[in-house]
Amino acid sequence: MEWLLREAWTMVHSSRAMSKKEIIKQIIEVTGCTKEKAEVIFKRGIESKDILVKIDWEWVMNRVVIGAITVTALWALWKHIG
Repeated sequence: MEWLLREAWTMVHSSRAMSKKEIIKQIIEVTGCTKEKAEVIFKRGIESKDILVKIDWEWVMNRVVIGAITVTALWALWKHIG
């Protein structure tokens, strides 16, 4: 089991930021294990801090900007109609 965690650690640390689904898919490809086993490996990696969870601030800020533009457009439409 430890060698699987080392494989997952190497895989994650040697590549770009990935989503949970991408990491589990890579664990399955590298180790040839089942999806359930890959999820266990993923959880153990998070618990042992071998896999770091970080907020994707670019995605968050994109959604904030989209929300602000939508609210502004709705406000302008309301002012124009009202």
